Amino acid sequence: MGLSTDMQDLTRRDAGLRIALTWCAYIAFVLLTHWDDYGLIAQPKANLTWFVTRLSTVSLWLLVAVLLLHYRNRPVSWRSFSASFVAAGIVAIVLTYSFLGSTSRNGWAIAGTIVFYALVSGFLCVTVRKTAIAAGLGMLLFAVQLLLDAVAHIVSGLFRFH
Repeated sequence: MGLSTDMQDLTRRDAGLRIALTWCAYIAFVLLTHWDDYGLIAQPKANLTWFVTRLSTVSLWLLVAVLLLHYRNRPVSWRSFSASFVAAGIVAIVLTYSFLGSTSRNGWAIAGTIVFYALVSGFLCVTVRKTAIAAGLGMLLFAVQLLLDAVAHIVSGLFRFH
């Protein structure tokens, strides 16, 4: 038994509001975290570039989520959101701690970053019908987010390959 059209519209608006709240929370998160929270060495006069690069990548992903929500003619599935969120979060935790180890980084900043990656993956999968597919997409989307974020930071000049 499906939801009525009015109920589906309300659920879509709710999802859109949650995406907007996530974006606002991410702005606050970016303003509260710094280079050294991630174990990075600050570059002179690069704070604005750091802020803009981080905010633009998440904004782009959340814009894609809003567009998918708007244009996909599928009902919102919070179970799919949850499956994608959990799958992306698990992959992020495993990869983050296998690459970073236990050096001098702010655990809260790393955990916050993982939560935002997982939230973005969840919102990108909120219109996926099957939870197993959403979980698989969540893992894939985390990897793609990580890759594109790295490319954005390299293109911005913040990180360099030597």
